Amino acid sequence: MAAPPAEEGAEQPAPDLIPPKALGPVEFVYPAELLELESPPEGRIVLEYVVGTDGVPFEITVLESPDPALDPHAIETVSKLRFTPGTYKGQVVEIKLTLAFDVAAPIPEPPPEEDPEGAEGDPEGVEAGEGEGEEVSEADAGPVRILGKIREAGDRNPIEGATVLAVPAGDLPVGEVKGTRYEDPSGPAPEWTVQTLTASDGTFSLRGVPDGKVRLIVLGSGYERSDRVLMLEPDKQIEINIWPRRTASNPYRTEVTTEREAMPEVVERSLKVEEITKIPGTQGDALKAVLNFPGVARAPFNTGTLAIRGAAPEDSAVFFGYHEIPILFHFGGLRSVFASEILAQIDFIPGNFDSRYGDAIGGVVNVQPKAGRKDGYHGYIDVNAFDSGFLAEGPLTKKGKGSFAIAGRRSYIDFLLPRVLPQDAGINFTVAPRYWDYQAFVDVPVSGGDLSIRAFGSNDQSKLVFSGANEDEEDVDAARSGIETGQYFSRLDAVYRKRVGPWEFLVTPAFRFSTTELDIFDVLKLDVDSYDYTGRAEISRQLSKRMRLRVGTNVVATQFIVDVTSPVTSGGGGGPPAGGGGGGGQGVDASTAVTRRVDGILFRGGFYSTLTIAATDKFVLYPGVRLEYYAEPTNRMTVDPRLRGVFKLTDSTAFKGAVGLYSQGIQQPVQLDLVFGNPRLGPQRSAHASLGIAQDLPWDSFIELTGFYKNLWDLVSPSGEIVTKIDGSVGPETFANTGTGEIYGAELLLRKDLTDNFFGWVSYTLSRSVRRDAPGEAQRLFDFDQTHILTLIASYRFARGWQFGARFRLVSGNPTTDITDGIYDAQLADYIAVDGPINGGRLPAFHQLDLRLDKTWTLPVLEITGYIDVQNVYNRQNIEAFNYAYDFQTFSTINSLPIIPSIGFRVEL
Repeated sequence: MAAPPAEEGAEQPAPDLIPPKALGPVEFVYPAELLELESPPEGRIVLEYVVGTDGVPFEITVLESPDPALDPHAIETVSKLRFTPGTYKGQVVEIKLTLAFDVAAPIPEPPPEEDPEGAEGDPEGVEAGEGEGEEVSEADAGPVRILGKIREAGDRNPIEGATVLAVPAGDLPVGEVKGTRYEDPSGPAPEWTVQTLTASDGTFSLRGVPDGKVRLIVLGSGYERSDRVLMLEPDKQIEINIWPRRTASNPYRTEVTTEREAMPEVVERSLKVEEITKIPGTQGDALKAVLNFPGVARAPFNTGTLAIRGAAPEDSAVFFGYHEIPILFHFGGLRSVFASEILAQIDFIPGNFDSRYGDAIGGVVNVQPKAGRKDGYHGYIDVNAFDSGFLAEGPLTKKGKGSFAIAGRRSYIDFLLPRVLPQDAGINFTVAPRYWDYQAFVDVPVSGGDLSIRAFGSNDQSKLVFSGANEDEEDVDAARSGIETGQYFSRLDAVYRKRVGPWEFLVTPAFRFSTTELDIFDVLKLDVDSYDYTGRAEISRQLSKRMRLRVGTNVVATQFIVDVTSPVTSGGGGGPPAGGGGGGGQGVDASTAVTRRVDGILFRGGFYSTLTIAATDKFVLYPGVRLEYYAEPTNRMTVDPRLRGVFKLTDSTAFKGAVGLYSQGIQQPVQLDLVFGNPRLGPQRSAHASLGIAQDLPWDSFIELTGFYKNLWDLVSPSGEIVTKIDGSVGPETFANTGTGEIYGAELLLRKDLTDNFFGWVSYTLSRSVRRDAPGEAQRLFDFDQTHILTLIASYRFARGWQFGARFRLVSGNPTTDITDGIYDAQLADYIAVDGPINGGRLPAFHQLDLRLDKTWTLPVLEITGYIDVQNVYNRQNIEAFNYAYDFQTFSTINSLPIIPSIGFRVEL
């Protein structure tokens, strides 16, 4: 078929801009192998490409296609086009265009009658070099003269669909063609050309190439042009390996291993791992980028605690591969518990999430892992100031059926940090923080579906002793100024997904063992062991062109054993002393503590459904519902209807809104204990509403503004009410579902995607979070309320593998309860704090600047990166808490971490 190129993507030419002009029509040859199909694919193909200064298209990308089998042929069609190059103010420039054409299978013609005279003709076709402008295709007879393999430099990933073009070299010398020595497109066409596309394994071969000097050009979408001159001796064959480098404008790998349904949330901020591993302050950890999004409160000491949209950290859920995990970050938030390279997608949903997610009234982080690579064996070793890690991945068999990925990491911060932390920081590590983690994945095809087996785990240990105002007091036990923590978990998953016609099936069981140790000021001690058995099953079906249904169920059974030592106080419920941090006595005598073992089984099961209704091409509704049953001792069922909608006002403007109900069971089993808690506690509830507008902007950027409101009720709050307990005894109920709260605010995100050398975003949150513990009590600020949260991130890729970035944060200080005085209690022989209004004060504003510098050396078979990541560059002494003296007359400050430089390197195969 023949048609003039449709330059739909070209911008309207400015007076000084002259766009490229095609020198010939589009000639798409329908692939013969597809004609054998019962229904050969037909439809419109849309491609995006850049016309170079030599008039040759490159960076060819298929935007729309009726069938993936047509894509390589469409790319080859565009690669054969030639243009007069575009100019701006008389200078030749590169210009991006879009080409659209319709493809139809040709009607078969009856075979022609045999022509005896034609049979005596030249069976070899046109000889190479026979006439000016002749093209010699691979279909032409002749021996293979040039063959080889095209792989990405450093990554060694085969490049499929790259154009390999051979033309006469003229007077160019043998060797690599440096710079931009292109032929004049307005001059005469070359005497001959031979070209082909690389196969899926990156291999190519060229037939019929004449003897002599040959210019070999390789053009791959997203890769630098490779240009060299070879000397082809008579009756000889050249075999060559070529290693193009990935361009800065296309930094992503082409692998996609996780299917994601088109069920957008009102706010679902998704990240590509390659996009954010070099954000300053993240130490190359992709998951830490979540902490920079609007709606995420800054955690004390940068611990990585996820307080989303004014909710408590325990009110939000983190999913890894369809099941919840207990933690996302190691101690201090320095690292997440997963290697970034095993992640396929990170979705951050701060509210109004889909019915697939349950048992949360805050927000959701959904992390999907990816399968190991099948294109060869790859890996890396990463060594920095905090830890060392490795990754190995590759195919299970030579035929590429199945893959594996193994990663691990171990810190040595327990050795380094105490030696670099200033003595006046207010923190002393008696047992310095240390952590390790591991991941091992296997993915194999089974019975027409995909089976994944995943094992992973994490371990953290640390003990802190706060020094300051008490350090000279001989009668104060140092242990009562410290916090000791330990946490470990391991999980084993199996995930099976299969598609059968319009149906999709998912089945995934999992088992997790976890243990937590906590000692706060030698007053509260917890040792928790839990065994979690979870399962999920889903069925999805495309009911019609405009309607899709997904139904599913998940169950969670938790066997727990809790050893707890805590004082029992009326209305206190046990726990660390309140009032500003760990000094001397706070009116709680540790000698009155009760030690008790609490064990049992908690069970909950959920059923959920979401219907996708495309009312029009621009208006889509997502009604859903989730039913959750909480077994003994709660014995309650909740019904949570949810509705989301998206209206596309234009191709670049979208309105999104949602309302819904959300429920959450008791997160701490000890709260259901007869002594330390209340077995009558029920689920906590919340209603979410949000409305947002998203606008695409030029230069691959967009802006998003979202307003939100949350109403919370039946929250678990301390209670001093005297009641008759379920065992007949009379006493304080300790906890009750009497708490209420409100959260409201707005979020702004201005983001520039990493599609060229610059990447960055501006994130701002304005919010208010308040609580009331019981009817009639005064409303107060919530512990995690932060009025203003501003984050600025910018990163720029320079030439020769350099990249520099900066992150600046300015955040309102957390609410705090000031201690106004101390009164001596002769009976306790200790001082009692006199507190001001609960959360009536606020810590000073937090601000910090982080910088990162990367340098990458790309070699044919490996890539080496050196980096410097510096947190808190100007060593701001941000106050995290106050440490009061034994009599509460003086205090010192407990500050966040000082300037922390991290220098490291990575070797990647």
